[in-house]
Amino acid sequence: MVMTAVILGLVSASGPAAAQQRPRGIPDRVMLQPDDLGGTVPGPVEDGLVWSLLPQPCADTPVPQPVVNRTQAADLGTRFRIYENVARYRGDGAHAYITELKAQLARCGAGGDEEGFDPVAEDHLGPDTVLFLGTYDEGDHYVGYVAAAVGHYVVVVMMSDSYLGAADLTTLNGLASAAMSRAAA
Repeated sequence: MVMTAVILGLVSASGPAAAQQRPRGIPDRVMLQPDDLGGTVPGPVEDGLVWSLLPQPCADTPVPQPVVNRTQAADLGTRFRIYENVARYRGDGAHAYITELKAQLARCGAGGDEEGFDPVAEDHLGPDTVLFLGTYDEGDHYVGYVAAAVGHYVVVVMMSDSYLGAADLTTLNGLASAAMSRAAA
């Protein structure tokens, strides 16, 4: 009888009750869709991507970490590559991440001929948003980022340009607005 209770205890610990404690994934509806990406179906992010999709500009200062996140990538025409990361946080974690990101961009941002992260605008698409660059090749080229807190989600959209090495920030802002709308729905 005791052995049966122990076995049942082990079974229930790995059964449905334990599954309810695991974080759920990020639903498809929250991610950018082909309609947002000019018809391109997003897929996985390629191995070896050097830019973080949950940036931390100051290496010595941690940022709040999500419960779960999901990434995807898509080509926008023949020139741009779009990357999206949607991360879900507990409590006020999404807002805390954006607040810390803004502080780190101000404290550890690169500028001029430096490589790193270069802040451009805060709250340009609404509260808890930030537009910044990831600069490389001694500051001559960059990828563009928009990060936003939307409820329990942090949405990060990054754009790279295979021709000029300079993302189109207007197009990036449009995609970030679409990503924010999806996360808010």
